[in-house]
Amino acid sequence: SQNRAVRAALQKPFTVIQGPPGTGKTVVGFHIVFWFHKANEEQVMAWGAPREEELLGGPCVLYCGPSNKSVDVLAGLLLSRRAELKPLRVYSEQAEATEFPGPSVGSSGPPRKTPREGRPNQSLRSITLHHRVRQASNPYAAVIRGFDARVQKGEVFSKDDLNWYKQVLGKARRFELERHRVILCTCSCAASAGLRRLAVRQVLVDEAGMATEPETLIPLVAFSGVEKVVLLGDHKQLRPVVRSEQLQNLGLDRSLFERYHADAFLLDTQYRMHADICAFPSTEFYKKKLKTWPGLKRPPSVLGHAGKESCSVIFGHVQGHEQSLLVSTDEGNENSKANPEEVAEVVRIAKQLTLGRTVDPKDVAILTPYNAQAAEIGKRLGQEGVTGVSVCSITKSQGSEWRYVLVSTVRTCPESDLDQRPTKSWLKRFLGFVVDPNQVNVAITRAKEGLCFIGDHRLLRCCPLWRRFLDFCEDQQSLVPASQVRVRRRPALSP
Repeated sequence: SQNRAVRAALQKPFTVIQGPPGTGKTVVGFHIVFWFHKANEEQVMAWGAPREEELLGGPCVLYCGPSNKSVDVLAGLLLSRRAELKPLRVYSEQAEATEFPGPSVGSSGPPRKTPREGRPNQSLRSITLHHRVRQASNPYAAVIRGFDARVQKGEVFSKDDLNWYKQVLGKARRFELERHRVILCTCSCAASAGLRRLAVRQVLVDEAGMATEPETLIPLVAFSGVEKVVLLGDHKQLRPVVRSEQLQNLGLDRSLFERYHADAFLLDTQYRMHADICAFPSTEFYKKKLKTWPGLKRPPSVLGHAGKESCSVIFGHVQGHEQSLLVSTDEGNENSKANPEEVAEVVRIAKQLTLGRTVDPKDVAILTPYNAQAAEIGKRLGQEGVTGVSVCSITKSQGSEWRYVLVSTVRTCPESDLDQRPTKSWLKRFLGFVVDPNQVNVAITRAKEGLCFIGDHRLLRCCPLWRRFLDFCEDQQSLVPASQVRVRRRPALSP
């Protein structure tokens, strides 16, 4: 299925490729970039570079995604072939400013860092535009580094100084852009003035299922010479984040990828999860079309209980109590939810998993839909002396994988409030986005070897999707009280 998808992308002007979890979507993206680059090179050999005066360099490939993380994964793969493919990672001005604050008129000292824009990926420095303009290979590097030193000293700049700096920086960037043939940036960054003159021939948008329609359209309409467009993603995983209910009702949370998903090439073989973990999402989200690669050999899970010592998927029931907490995030403070009894259970299991290094802590993650719960779990792990275990929200986990994943669902309510035939508003009130099928899919599919859910199964059963998942666990004899979930010791750090 991977070969079929690559061939289609090379032949058709518009291709949609659906990559369920663990199917190697980014590897497919890498191969498409490689062959597009080859085609561009051959075109230059046969016809010469484009003659248009206003264009920079030769024909190039543009690789975009809605977030820096979605672009950096492929950029990491391209590092190994950088001499041949000539990739260049371009960050937004805000992201650049976190490393090299620009001079500003009449004010002294570096400007404050923008907290929302993550810092650029340090492992990509050798192919990152704002680092390359400061390297000896760039003829303008000495002047730019001189300006950097003055900014660090807190010098005040005149308007003329500032204009000259912008001119030099513009020339340095053009020098790099002319010499690179695969440009990587976020969708919104594709609209920046510095890239406008690129001779873009092919556009790939990765994680297109997470991008809003206008966001995906930016790289598609910014360059008039585009001949091929490829959307890579999975509308069954996370959808675009649209906080406004009015905009949701108008359909802004439906991606361009989702609109065209009926025409998508499905990557149907996954190389990540134990077959028992893959079974439920394959049936529930992928019409039983998602298969496990026959050569995938995962050791038996160390998670289990007295009646079954190895469970690839296990659900531990606990009836805790909900707390509403104020938690600070990148977006500011937000009201969120926590459940101390579930915190205690997931921390206990994580501690047992990593005890005596049965499993390396970096191979364990604890996921939860709520930021407050993630914060409480992180605090408790610290108190218990457990370090190295990843703790994050389900939304932040897309694209990552671990050997063992524990999921705390948080929500609970008194028995008297349960409703077996709930309305939409009841589900929203008592379960919130715990019932979001896209988040459920992402939570289940991060684990390679063992997956453990901790939650209130009575409440979750009120939601049809969760009822099917809990029935699946019961069929596997892996639905037990949380206190009975245990970890079987085995020799340290087995493969």
